[in-house]
Amino acid sequence: MITGIAYVEMRVRDFNECREVYGTHLGLTEVQDTTAVLNEKGEWVSTASSEGGNREAILQIGDSFLVLHEDETAPTQVSPKGERMRESSGSVGHYAFWVDGNHHAFSHLGDFFRLYRFAGTKEGPSVQPMNHAYMQRTLLEFADPNGYTIQLSEIVDPRLQNQERRREKQGIANLATGGLIKGFDHINMACPDISKGKELYGDKLGMRIIDHSDSAEHEGYVFVAGLCDIELGSRKDGSKADRLGPGVVGSFGLWTDDVDSLAKRIGHPTPPAQRDLALGVPIRSITVDVGDGLPLEVAQRLDAS
Repeated sequence: MITGIAYVEMRVRDFNECREVYGTHLGLTEVQDTTAVLNEKGEWVSTASSEGGNREAILQIGDSFLVLHEDETAPTQVSPKGERMRESSGSVGHYAFWVDGNHHAFSHLGDFFRLYRFAGTKEGPSVQPMNHAYMQRTLLEFADPNGYTIQLSEIVDPRLQNQERRREKQGIANLATGGLIKGFDHINMACPDISKGKELYGDKLGMRIIDHSDSAEHEGYVFVAGLCDIELGSRKDGSKADRLGPGVVGSFGLWTDDVDSLAKRIGHPTPPAQRDLALGVPIRSITVDVGDGLPLEVAQRLDAS
């Protein structure tokens, strides 16, 4: 069973500014990465350096993590002139963080949204039209130093058919203490073949479908991953399929409560492997993809002892 988002991994060129935006401005708590060692003072410090160009910052968001991985060759949506390019990079078009209230969030982050060079929201939260997506939200939006769209999302949908999911999401968010941001609210993704996407997420991984849309140009599903909604869609004409795969978001992970049973059930060709996601966060996992080359890690968190 899939229980939530384990992590989203972003490849970033400007590591210091990304760390400042997500850690200092948004207030996400940084935890030690896997390069950390004890120094002579008994402090955990990272051995990665700016000279090596391979630093990582791992920031905790509820039961999930945001991994900033330094990579000078990473895709960017910022032009050489410093202007934002609107064309998305990779399969993950954008993602949104959950907040309980966007007016409250804006009261704390207003200076950032008013002064930051890529801020899309300067006057406060905007309300989505009722039928813009399956769930109505208010949004605060900016583009991070990669030019990549980030949203803060508050659910406001009044429709009766959506209240069960709304209560479910709120219950999970309530378990995250401290800070404005409680987790990932939704991840918007494209895939080359929606039938294969449904097979992977719905049939193999067993994720619940809460919405299905179908038009002449596009078909999509919304899958449940704990607090997060995975919005997966595909263009029927196959256009822009060559732009899918790893982009600014280079990979992401899902939590499961039994990775060995899952691997056996879907006939995964290799047994789960063990690694540390962050210092003190050991996992066992398998990696799959939907046919676009974007790695999807399905992981079970282990006892750190």
